[in-house]
Amino acid sequence: MIVVKIQREGFLSYINQHSIMATTITGEEKNLTWNEKLAYASGNLPGGFFASFTGALTIFYYGWMGLSAEFILIGQILYMIWNVVNDPVFGYLQDKTRTKQGRYIPWIKRSAILFTIGFIILFFPPQGWRYQTGGDAYQIALLCWYLVSQWIYDTFFTIIYLAHTALAPQMTFDQKERVQLNGISSIFSLLGWGISMAFPLIFLTDPTPESIRTFQICVAAFGIISIFPWFWIVKVVKEKQELIPKEPTPFWTGIKYVFSNKSGVMYMIYDGISVGVLNALITGLFFMLSWIFGGFDRNISGESYMIYFLIPAIIAFVGIPIQLQIGKRLSTKAALSYSLWTEAIGGFIAYIAIITSDNLSAGQIWEVPSNLIWVSVGLSILFLGFTGDFIFHQVMRADTIDYDEIKTGERREAIYAGVACLFGKVMESVVFAIIPIFLTVYGLVATDPDSPIEEPINPSQGTGNAIIGVATSVFLLPAVLALIGAIAWIWYPLNGKKIAEMKVTLDAMHLQKREERL
Repeated sequence: MIVVKIQREGFLSYINQHSIMATTITGEEKNLTWNEKLAYASGNLPGGFFASFTGALTIFYYGWMGLSAEFILIGQILYMIWNVVNDPVFGYLQDKTRTKQGRYIPWIKRSAILFTIGFIILFFPPQGWRYQTGGDAYQIALLCWYLVSQWIYDTFFTIIYLAHTALAPQMTFDQKERVQLNGISSIFSLLGWGISMAFPLIFLTDPTPESIRTFQICVAAFGIISIFPWFWIVKVVKEKQELIPKEPTPFWTGIKYVFSNKSGVMYMIYDGISVGVLNALITGLFFMLSWIFGGFDRNISGESYMIYFLIPAIIAFVGIPIQLQIGKRLSTKAALSYSLWTEAIGGFIAYIAIITSDNLSAGQIWEVPSNLIWVSVGLSILFLGFTGDFIFHQVMRADTIDYDEIKTGERREAIYAGVACLFGKVMESVVFAIIPIFLTVYGLVATDPDSPIEEPINPSQGTGNAIIGVATSVFLLPAVLALIGAIAWIWYPLNGKKIAEMKVTLDAMHLQKREERL
């Protein structure tokens, strides 16, 4: 019987008593097959698909449907309440589950189709409810659709991705293999995001009724495609039965473990910061392309300015090997620190370049910022670190769960996935709500139904103010969040040396568990 409060010395003594070398213990853990790696990583493909579309939620509801910033704020407050509550609840229920397939696989199997349905209905409110068509008459109805559809979608997103992220920490305990697994997963994420992002950009940057209909067809198509990776995971990925505690951890005890774990608290802070930065960039991307890189001089093609955005997009891929080398030569902590600092520095440079442009006065309509080259430089620096979160976020989560197992004697992946993301859930709603508020304050608002202007959103205080509002949302907000995260990250306790020590202890713990439970 394993005692719950097991100390590192006890397991080192166990090694000595059985005359087992650390290398022998490591040999007990089988390496993952490529089929297992690819199957697990494929679960990030739907996440990439859905992220690119849900990142367009603000442009769809605020820019196209005309839902006011005030109602979006109300909707996000109510959405945040459920979003915060459901994660620890489902994390507890998943860790409590006991089946022949394990704790997490059954939840994925039963929720995959409902997850797709929840995603699709996000973008299918009745088009007759648009502000540009019916004015204020349908604002309440549109708010209800906006809120309830997010509740449904987020419930199944929570179920699926709590289970998915809970699987990775127990699939392998080798640090190099973890980085490789999450590196492959990040490729699937970026691939899914890159493939699907083209469709919101094409059909929502300057939307029309025809482009919206095509966009909705794309939503349905990507939703259906996204079902299949989950079936592959269910078939291939197997949970380690010896790591399932005989008795589930009580709900409040699990929460206490997370908050008493310094690594867990720092992970919670990082998760909130990373979610805030990611959602601000993705949500603001559509406004950024249209209002900063769009070429608002009507005599000049917008495509001539897109090179200033395409260069940073290419630089993002250059950042991947840099991140991997930092993680390999130093540590996960160092790689994520680099990521946060580059995001902060790049965001500030891009924002300063916007607000110091000499042609953004309200009277100079339809001109792009004069400092566009410096905007591109700042965005390039930001994107150098942007991919670090895709590669190392889950590795760091796994390290935190390992640390908890050493302290408490058992693993509770889903509870950590559910509780440690609470700050992230709050930040998600804050960003979704604050960006429309910024845009409204700076005069980028829905066009009145009686206005002769055909565009769905209108720079009511002049194009210059509108551009500064977009820059505040997409550059300044992520920069401030990343700076806060970079400073806080100094106190993250799990450096490379600590993780190497943990590996020896965990090998011994898992060997003993296999002997006692299998």
